[in-house]
Amino acid sequence: MKKYHHFFIIFLSVFPLLLLLSCSDSSTNNSEPSKKTYFPTSVGSFWKYLQYEIDSLGVKVPNTEDTITSTIVSNQMILGKNASIFLSKSSKNQTTDTLIYAYENDKVYSFLSLFDNEFIPIGEGKQWILLADFNSPQWTILSDTTLDTLDFQDFAKMIPTISVKGKKGNKSDLAIKNKAVPSQEIILTISFKIKMLLPNVPLPVNLNFDVVQHYWFGEGIGIVKERLDPFKFSVLVMEQSFNGNQSDLIDYNIK
Repeated sequence: MKKYHHFFIIFLSVFPLLLLLSCSDSSTNNSEPSKKTYFPTSVGSFWKYLQYEIDSLGVKVPNTEDTITSTIVSNQMILGKNASIFLSKSSKNQTTDTLIYAYENDKVYSFLSLFDNEFIPIGEGKQWILLADFNSPQWTILSDTTLDTLDFQDFAKMIPTISVKGKKGNKSDLAIKNKAVPSQEIILTISFKIKMLLPNVPLPVNLNFDVVQHYWFGEGIGIVKERLDPFKFSVLVMEQSFNGNQSDLIDYNIK
């Protein structure tokens, strides 16, 4: 199953981008923005998260901790939206990533190509993708889309179909730096339907599973918690499990 593992880690590589969605408000300088918002966009604001893997029971996996700091470095117009440019840095690997988001009418958008990796060479340019809508109970990010057949030479051929939907979850108070912050949960569900053509197997093997991502947006702060649920899938007599991961806000400063 190592080949399966490698494939799905890369196949899902776009969705960890969602884990770096950033928002804001300041407890470091004890100032409050004049208007409560789920996604502050002032340049110079930063958010620091403790990120780690979780197992199937939701328990932190030892030695997987990393600190991710995301900072807004500029604002500019991109395809009709006032975009915020985020620079995120990992303290463990010293790697950086540039992400682009927009917040308008209580909606969060990400500027990306949904399938921008070597295994899914869709030639679409980058576009605005709706990630969160605080005024709607649910929304569709991507309808059922069948992608090109993936050929793994003598190993297998796969015909993937994917859809992505979002919905509002519960409201709750989360403790952020010893302060109760009203927070809105946002849930994204990525559904995979994969038809596998295996050597010496006369009929296609269907592989269906969901990957679920949670965000908690705090009023006046932004993302205060993120969680990718652990998941698993079965192929014939084999079962493959994947750890989830979680990010907890540990510091922030809104300019």
